[in-house]
Amino acid sequence: MELKEILPFIIPGILFQLSMQIFYIKKCLTDLSLTSAKRRIYTVMIAVFSLPAAAVYLFKSTWESPADIAPNKFDNVVPNIRRGIFLLLVTAYEVMGMHMLAENTGAPMYNPLIILLTLSFLMMALYNLLPAKNRFTFSSLLPVLQLMLCVPLLYLDISGDNLYLALIAGISAINHAPMPQAKAYGISALGAYLTGSTIKMLLLSDALEIDRIVQYFFVNTLVVLLALVAFYTLKKQMVTSVRLEAALNKLKVQSEQLKSMAVVEERNRLAAEMHDTVGHTLTAAVLTLEAAEGLVSEPLAAQKLHQGKEQVRRGLAELRASVKVVRAGNEAVFADALDKLLQEIRLDTGFDIHVVSESEIDLTPLQAGILLSAVKECVTNAIRHGHATGADILIGEHNGQLRLTFTDNGSGTDDIKFGSGLSIMRERMQSVGGTLEIESAPGEGFTISLIIPIVQRKEDAQ
Repeated sequence: MELKEILPFIIPGILFQLSMQIFYIKKCLTDLSLTSAKRRIYTVMIAVFSLPAAAVYLFKSTWESPADIAPNKFDNVVPNIRRGIFLLLVTAYEVMGMHMLAENTGAPMYNPLIILLTLSFLMMALYNLLPAKNRFTFSSLLPVLQLMLCVPLLYLDISGDNLYLALIAGISAINHAPMPQAKAYGISALGAYLTGSTIKMLLLSDALEIDRIVQYFFVNTLVVLLALVAFYTLKKQMVTSVRLEAALNKLKVQSEQLKSMAVVEERNRLAAEMHDTVGHTLTAAVLTLEAAEGLVSEPLAAQKLHQGKEQVRRGLAELRASVKVVRAGNEAVFADALDKLLQEIRLDTGFDIHVVSESEIDLTPLQAGILLSAVKECVTNAIRHGHATGADILIGEHNGQLRLTFTDNGSGTDDIKFGSGLSIMRERMQSVGGTLEIESAPGEGFTISLIIPIVQRKEDAQ
């Protein structure tokens, strides 16, 4: 067997191998799912061991089913597995093709055998490499043509190993085809082998011994049949596995959606209940206190009624703010809610507030509501007791804790007393695992630090 005689078969194989090596080396180097060490290992393996190493890389690659495709729409194996099997089949085809040519050296039909092997290889490569969306309308005929070429190959070969090429052609067609077509290709592969073997047996029956005929027709046919059935069954199981995985993923997505819907529904129910019951009760209490205030002539009693009315009004305002936060849930960003609150304070009171935030803030609705209420209370105390005209708010995160520091430019004091406002603020902070710290001195303003843990996951927060 001279090299120039087999060049028509070798050149397409070499070009195919080199192109696949370059493609998968580049793909491996840009695969962000791999560590840098694994990328180097796979690159060296593919460069040295060619297609088998590329197949191993594909088998190890991860693949996620698209969320928008129904499980029953999957009619083929995972693309990475399918491509890996194809690369192994190409290697097997090249090895068996070279073996067949070596065994048929000097045979009268040697040149036609080379041409048929080359055409069969090109058809297999073309069918497997054409993208599904860009295939020609006759692309499904390529496996059929390849299987038809197996008939003369079986007849022309004198080595007796031609059944392996028929098997490779049949398995390649089954591997790449959707499930509805895979069974037809498997039957066609068996039919092609039976046709070629039968023709050869009939034409050479006088020259062949009975054990050779038994090997040619019965034993080899049984081997081909079992191999095709086994691979088709394996493909069917892999497709079923893909469908089950897709169904589980879809079920998981739907479960998360139902969970989110349940959270939103419960949040809205609580907000509505707070608004319809407690809100209406507090509103009625304000009206009652106003009416009582007008009926009382004693100054001290009127003052107490006025204080009670103001406290109820403040509680009503806080309740309405909490209802807004609960309704918004996690969709409302705390930074945006704080910015909106400060704009309202500036517009209503003229109080100048500057905010410096060192990190993004991710809080639960309850935590956000407590901090917003605390900021309002800080502004009220700064204006009423400290006669402040402005304040600075610094927000930062450290070791899983959020610190919000409010510093005003008021008169300050060295005698810090916890009135109802500060006491409620401290109790609310403690209810969510937070703390409240106060610093002040005469002429140096008032500083309140609110420290709250933010280590909860979104699922826990909900």
